[in-house]
Amino acid sequence: MVLLLIGMKKVYTAKGDDGTTADYAGNKVSKDDLIIVTNGKIDCFQSALDMALLLVNEEYKDFLNKVQGKMWQIAGEVANCPGECLIDPVTSQDLEDLEKYIDILGEPPKKFVRFNTQESIWFNECRVRCRELETCLVKLFKDDKLRHEIYRYVNRLSSLFFMLGYKYSK
Repeated sequence: MVLLLIGMKKVYTAKGDDGTTADYAGNKVSKDDLIIVTNGKIDCFQSALDMALLLVNEEYKDFLNKVQGKMWQIAGEVANCPGECLIDPVTSQDLEDLEKYIDILGEPPKKFVRFNTQESIWFNECRVRCRELETCLVKLFKDDKLRHEIYRYVNRLSSLFFMLGYKYSK
């Protein structure tokens, strides 16, 4: 059966069929450019965080929703978003808040931790994806294309997700 969909806007554009895409500022870049790869890693991390948010206790949801908001801001900065689209960029205060929150979760374990519940496995998945993101951010950071606050914030996030995984493991 053939349907005629006249005037319907399509989700695909075919503009990237040559291996390029555009950053937020409209600059044409290769799809394997570090900025595009890094935003893909942010997207992967956000996806794991979405799943973890479905499983987590209410006591953690507010803070994790704030983390997710900060990740959208980081994605915008990485993609050369003009300043007016950054409504809540990562600051040194955010890093302080993150460190305090991690500290509230208690001391790290003194032995190997097995993530063995659905929640702990998803928090570990967040940690792993966060670490992958961090490896992409290193080059941007070393090339002065990323603010120090962002790099430090993402670096701390893997500790947050390790501790949350630990809290949920049996």
